[in-house]
Amino acid sequence: MWNIFKIFSKKKPATTNAPDLRVVLDSSKLCKMISYFPIGNSVKYYPEYREEVILDTIIIAYLINNDTVYSNADISYSADVNKLILNGTTIDEVNSFAVLIPPETRGETGLDYERKEILGKSGGFSKGNSITLVGKEKDGKISTIDTVVSKYARLKEGYYNDTQVVVLNVDPALLVLKDQRTQKRLEAQIPGLIQTKLYTEHNQCTIVDFSEHTIKITCDDNEIVAMSCHKGESVTLTFDLPNSTEPNIMRGKVLRTEGASMIIELTDILITETFEKLEPIDLIEIKAKLLQQPRH
Repeated sequence: MWNIFKIFSKKKPATTNAPDLRVVLDSSKLCKMISYFPIGNSVKYYPEYREEVILDTIIIAYLINNDTVYSNADISYSADVNKLILNGTTIDEVNSFAVLIPPETRGETGLDYERKEILGKSGGFSKGNSITLVGKEKDGKISTIDTVVSKYARLKEGYYNDTQVVVLNVDPALLVLKDQRTQKRLEAQIPGLIQTKLYTEHNQCTIVDFSEHTIKITCDDNEIVAMSCHKGESVTLTFDLPNSTEPNIMRGKVLRTEGASMIIELTDILITETFEKLEPIDLIEIKAKLLQQPRH
């Protein structure tokens, strides 16, 4: 661990007789939080609470009490004394915690004009801006944390020598867990076909609900199909929606399995013999057509 930053700004003179505000972070909450946002993990984020502008970044290090941590293996936690352990040294108090990410992002070129305009107005990584990180999914829930852009800094030694980073200040108390599917689930009973990596033939399935980018199907006729699918595996779905003139063919990845059922995140749709990334209008169309299914 090193003190890694070159200091570019001058410190303001301290106010006479004004003691510094002492902050102590809860180590147990901090450890819970970093399990959702591990170093080396690609994460999605959106600026200034604009959830419609989703971009990608990667966490390259933590800044704990102004010391940098480059590896998850350097961090542990002692439940007996509720203290953080860094490189074998017990930390009595954690007074500050920040996440380091690169200033470059992925996904900006893929934004439509409206979202690019929103991103431009939000100011991106401007000092003081809010950046909401979206962490790992666990047990059907996703985690988000609101951070504040502290500054840009340039690493002056270590693994990322002469690399510019963005410093995001974090309050572990702000960790929020949300259901993976936050919109109202649209129940359905639509027969379809699923094709997996292991089962190259199409197997019968049924769409049982839909929400946002995710769809739940069941393979009651052959539950082994669902049981053989691993998290992250790519699958292809074919189904006829109400009012559709031809079958809808989509690709997605398995988020989790539940017996004979699977939760799948839809990613691509077949358009004129080519798979293209799902657009918001495609998802709206699916929902609109599902709402036309006969009511029993």
